[in-house]
Amino acid sequence: MDQDQPLTLHITTVDLTPWCFLRSWFRCLREHGYPVVLACTVTKFRADLEASGAEVIDIPIARRISPLQDFISLLKLIRLIRRLRPQLVHTHTSKAGFIGRLAARLCGVPHIVHTVHELPQNAAHSPWLIKFYQYLEKFAAQYLCDHLITVSQPNYQQITSLGIASPEKLTLIREGLDHSKYEPYHRQNAPGQRSAAEIRAEFAVPDGAPLICSVGRLEEAKGHSDLLRAFQQVSAILPQARLVIVGGGHLQGQLQKELLELGLQGHAVLAGWRDDMLDILAACDLYALASHYEGLGIATMEAMALERPVVCTGVGGVLDVVIDGVTGHLAPAHNPRAFAEKMLDLLNNPDKARQFAEAGYRRVQEEFHDDTANKATLALYREIMSR
Repeated sequence: MDQDQPLTLHITTVDLTPWCFLRSWFRCLREHGYPVVLACTVTKFRADLEASGAEVIDIPIARRISPLQDFISLLKLIRLIRRLRPQLVHTHTSKAGFIGRLAARLCGVPHIVHTVHELPQNAAHSPWLIKFYQYLEKFAAQYLCDHLITVSQPNYQQITSLGIASPEKLTLIREGLDHSKYEPYHRQNAPGQRSAAEIRAEFAVPDGAPLICSVGRLEEAKGHSDLLRAFQQVSAILPQARLVIVGGGHLQGQLQKELLELGLQGHAVLAGWRDDMLDILAACDLYALASHYEGLGIATMEAMALERPVVCTGVGGVLDVVIDGVTGHLAPAHNPRAFAEKMLDLLNNPDKARQFAEAGYRRVQEEFHDDTANKATLALYREIMSR
């Protein structure tokens, strides 16, 4: 094992991002002797992140554009970087990616890397805002960092086609899963695991009724409004069906209002953030994701690792994960009717759903491992730091 490697500083907007995507990577870095410091808005995941080997420093970074708060965050990051003197800064998420790269460049950090999970312009609607985000990403890629990583082939193609970065400055490394987390769910009575019966009882799912689950932050890009409208059509045909949406976010109140307006009370539940999310996924009959854009789709991969059939919109990195008609169904984005038809097809055809689930399980087992992603990223770090 390597020892006494250079300090690496990782910057994200909020601690949910490294909790979802980076814990395995932090453990890999520590195993190879690289000290790991994480700077982000700390909410509830400090203990888990510290257990993965990172020193966690709370620096609030707003998710949305806030000039005063963003300037304060920039100054705090500059002070932190000057104190730590890291050899490499690695940023994630759009806001932290821009502020973090700017702070690192102003401080003369030798090596700066940014991971594009998805481009911010994909969540924008107005043409001027799309152009503005595109300009910022191009500026940051060209002048504020040494290399970009992206997590899916559609992202890679979009970044290069828009001229944000050249292929020489961009590496595709798909995120992977720690499959040991999902193995207990393929056995009965795993320690600490809530049974499907317990989950279904909590959400008042009638015996034999289909349970649909979706996981994602409650924000517009995740398409929850479309999902509720699609489920309304499913519920009209299968009135016992139930929908559980796991995740928190600023649209909680609006989506709850839409749920009531659609007459889905008692049939659909906004469950908020759940520590037992995997238990809920393992208990569902169908996983649904109606995103307008998706960087890769870790929750979809998790559902497939738990051998659940999936219906998703065919957007962004989902196309790298789900093979339409083989490992799941893909539907057009912004089309609740088509999405409902795909869900009904699997709910009414259990043999097809089982075949999709088995094929999806095999796909994530073969293609999406965290060890593979970690080895590729470690090799890239070493190549960059050897320059």
